[in-house]
Amino acid sequence: MDKEHLNLLCSVNELSSLLAGSHDVDTFLDRVCQMVMDHIRADVCSIYLLDENSNELYMKANKGLNVTTVGMIRMGASEGLVGACLASRRPVCEGKASTNPNYKSFTGLNEEEFEAFLAVPIQRGLERIGVLVLQRREQDTFDEHDVLALQATASQLASAIENARILLALRAQDDTPDAVASVEMQLIKGQVASPGFAFHRSVRIERAADDWLYIPGNVSRTFDVEDFRQALAETEQQLEELESKLEVKLPEMASMIFSAHMMMLKDPEFTGAMEELIAQGSCASQAIRSIALKYVDIFHRSPNAYIREKTSDVKDLARRLMGNLMRTVVDACIACEGRIIIAHDLYPSDLLKLSNENVGGIILGNGGVTSHIAILARSMKIPMVISADARLSKIEYDTPILIDAEIGNIFIYPTPQVIKEFEERNQRRELVQEAEVLDETRTICGEKVQIMGNINLLSDLTQANQLKVEGVGLYRTEFPFLIRTDFPSESDQITIYHHLLESMEDRPVTFRTLDVGGDKALSYFHDMHMEENPVMGMRSIRFSLEFPDIFKEQIRAILCAASGHSHTRLMFPMITGIEEFIRARALVDETLAEMKADNVPHLARPQIGMMVEVPSVIPLIDDLAEMADFFCIGTNDFTQFMLAVDRNNEKVQSYFVPNHPCILRALNTIASAALSHGTDLSICGEMAHNLKHVPFLLGIGIRTLSVDSQYLPALQNGIGQISVADCEAHAAALLKEPTIDAINTFQSEFMAALKP
Repeated sequence: MDKEHLNLLCSVNELSSLLAGSHDVDTFLDRVCQMVMDHIRADVCSIYLLDENSNELYMKANKGLNVTTVGMIRMGASEGLVGACLASRRPVCEGKASTNPNYKSFTGLNEEEFEAFLAVPIQRGLERIGVLVLQRREQDTFDEHDVLALQATASQLASAIENARILLALRAQDDTPDAVASVEMQLIKGQVASPGFAFHRSVRIERAADDWLYIPGNVSRTFDVEDFRQALAETEQQLEELESKLEVKLPEMASMIFSAHMMMLKDPEFTGAMEELIAQGSCASQAIRSIALKYVDIFHRSPNAYIREKTSDVKDLARRLMGNLMRTVVDACIACEGRIIIAHDLYPSDLLKLSNENVGGIILGNGGVTSHIAILARSMKIPMVISADARLSKIEYDTPILIDAEIGNIFIYPTPQVIKEFEERNQRRELVQEAEVLDETRTICGEKVQIMGNINLLSDLTQANQLKVEGVGLYRTEFPFLIRTDFPSESDQITIYHHLLESMEDRPVTFRTLDVGGDKALSYFHDMHMEENPVMGMRSIRFSLEFPDIFKEQIRAILCAASGHSHTRLMFPMITGIEEFIRARALVDETLAEMKADNVPHLARPQIGMMVEVPSVIPLIDDLAEMADFFCIGTNDFTQFMLAVDRNNEKVQSYFVPNHPCILRALNTIASAALSHGTDLSICGEMAHNLKHVPFLLGIGIRTLSVDSQYLPALQNGIGQISVADCEAHAAALLKEPTIDAINTFQSEFMAALKP
């Protein structure tokens, strides 16, 4: 790819600055056309958007043709070369466009002299958005490099242009305080979801409240148009600062997470309508409320699930505007920085925003310690405890709280003595953590045990490298999907995956393909919210096989990023039988063939394996061991399905027993099959980092553990004190026991001999 194409991709990656310099949506789209046209050296660049109501494509922006036709040119969604591109979801490249039978000319457009034609679809996941078109006077001048560059550009632009399309389409449409907690210290027991320590004051997040546009009754002044413009400028500056912080903390989200907010700030039908109401005599606060409520109502009534999700963007933006307008009157109610958050539940996107606001810790009233909101909190290093104790609902704003997210204790109004004890404990632990970590982990008898890292977000890589993990045993590719408001583009995914692989250098990296559904629903994918039992529904590999376009796009991104990284492995989640594995592998083969035909640099021979986490594969384990390059046992879901226990339901947490005799015997069956067939085997999940269970795992032949990297020092210390012979004898004893109590006794006795 030549320098100009690379420059284009760099420019696209800085869309936020492009948007910031645009006065409105139309200007933004015009600037996009100019940027693309300049870098690929085309004579014409056009953006066509899909009008879903009429099922027509219309020209929304153009550089190089008759500008008076912008907004006037319309065609059927499958009409002409532009429509053919959208209908097929594939690029259309013609050396002499007028000779193609699909060619359609428009009076007054004056495009006859531009024969070289290149169009690529703009799409977000399965949703069609529009078409990006380039034209040149000279025939046969677009090549495969132009196609690839324009595809990457359209992929990056999709989210921003979709937000613009929504705003343009809309133009055609017309509290009681909690009870005061006792000043005496209270101790509330909970479950550790994300380890750490936090001592801060509280703030509560309530989903159901309509206080996002609350206007205090004691405000004595009237806000005019100058106040509104000042609030508008401050809001824009805040969003730019938040995006900058996010680029450092969570690189996955650097691509336009706040684009919807910025689009609305630039839209004359949104903030412009507010200013018009103020000019007509309305108070600025009332104008914000009136227009925001109008948009919330329009979005909420939309049949489009993605547009309905945009109500949260409107509320968040209106809240910021109102807060900046009223200053301290409202700001004190919405500040989360350095606070202990109390909430009944949170979505991954909520946690993302809280992390960006540097919250101190979280107390969650719902969920389980193995839920993916807990896993995400660990990646973000946010201490989190889960507790449904009713006393938490009575805690007032600004109450001092100490979270001990090592054992799950919550102290309300902690005493000075309690605070001192915890500070001293943390100082001692920091000294221990500074102790040297060895390059390899070995048992006392010299047997090597490979400790790999579980990676959820790119921010995990710093600690993983500091603690010398030997590779990535599980990269949860779903997290960049979960923490966004729409599907990440192929280009976004390539960027993330390439960063991961470069960070690991020549160490192995295992990509688990998209594992969504269950407790990892995509908020912007409406079908996921319609199932009565989503844990057993359209999730994991079933989702990928049901939507092969999404699956193949991810596979393509992984293989493209892995060019030159031969230690890259692909792993399918929640395989329940041989047919699923064959179908998934066939889609990988199909993608490989397409990439080869398109001359796209890629990894030609990735290792392909599977998660072992569903009981149905146990009778088939020998057959699957013959087919798969490797197995990874996911103990969290495996335990859940084996024991019929919802791991996120606190009412049945006592039944979630990873050392249940049936679990241990099943693990032994899997390990035996892998060893006999020479299939590489690793294990991830809570069992892998729990020293109570590690001797058994080593005893049945497992030599690779994949864990959150923070657990590596303790694991290395514990493994260094045990021998393989002792582990094998320990495992043999556990496999003979039919009761949980007896197994617990054996494990306690074994652990008693280890030094902390």
